[in-house]
Amino acid sequence: MKLIFFGGSFDPPHKGHVEIIRKCVNRCNHFILIPTLHSPLKTLASSTDPYHILKMLNLIIHNIDQSILIDEYDLVRSGPSYTIDTVQYLQDKYINSSISMVMGADQLMKFDMWKDYLNIINSVHIIGFNRKDCNFIPFPDMNFTWIEDFKMDISSDKIRRDIASGILNENDLIPSVKDYIIKNKLYGY
Repeated sequence: MKLIFFGGSFDPPHKGHVEIIRKCVNRCNHFILIPTLHSPLKTLASSTDPYHILKMLNLIIHNIDQSILIDEYDLVRSGPSYTIDTVQYLQDKYINSSISMVMGADQLMKFDMWKDYLNIINSVHIIGFNRKDCNFIPFPDMNFTWIEDFKMDISSDKIRRDIASGILNENDLIPSVKDYIIKNKLYGY
């Protein structure tokens, strides 16, 4: 069985996330989104209530493929969310599965700073999505595939900053997520 997981803050989930999911969902038996609140390499943990993150993720799934799973593993555990722990969790839960992990080039550029990154490289296939101004060269013996035809360069951090400044770029968000943000007054809207 082929499993692909895509972890991140998804705070908020945007059209770049949607496009990544669309490019991966048909390449596997199970596609799993794993939202996290505390990425160890980010200075601040997400302040958005996990309830809202899950609601917004469900809105984007509804527009793509309702068979996509959302796993709350990284939301309910305490402390920082280390990917190596998530990989081990998935290996234990989906025994004898081939596991691939989705990563944007921005994260790949600092991959060598991740806890036990060599063990991650040895445990999963990595599907990389390029981003503007990123020049990642895969590590030796890395089981790695670039998705070449990905052209989006959208950042959740920038979306949050823009909304806090009174700017809501409708090209970055699907309409249902944009409406959800407005209705629930997220990110200082």
